[in-house]
Formats: sequence, structure tokens, C-alpha cells
Amino acid sequence: MTLTTDKSRDFALKALAERRADPPDQINNASLYAGSNMYYYCISCGHLSDVLPELWDPRVTQPKKICNECQALKDLGWLE
Repeated sequence: MTLTTDKSRDFALKALAERRADPPDQINNASLYAGSNMYYYCISCGHLSDVLPELWDPRVTQPKKICNECQALKDLGWLE
């Protein structure tokens, strides 16, 4: 069982390294037209983590700081 987990961990961390090495072009929210969606990027790998409408209510929701892939690694304790 440990061998499978070790292989999964190595594969996931390799995928993270690849995402970090090749981040996408990020959209500058300040350059968008009024009323456009706002784009938020992962603080770990730089990929898109959340898209919210311009007038989102911070009392109701906050943009995700990390993407789903990095969140899964964090939940497993493989990302600090």
C-alpha cells in the first residue's frame, strides 16, 4: 500500500513542478472592461484558481487562493 502512495505522491509532485514551470499568461483584472469577470490565480502554481463576477460580495464568498489541484495536494499533506 505504501508503494502505491509513494508513486502517487511522486506523480502529483512532478505534475506540480510542471505546472509551476509553465504558468499560463495571467489576465490583468485592471485592464478588463467594467462588468467583466475577475480572474484569480493560485499562489502555489500560478494557474487559474477562481473566476468571480466583478461585483461579487466578499461577505458571501472569497476567491480561492489555490487551485483545485494544489488544494488536493495540501489536503493530503503533500503541499505546505
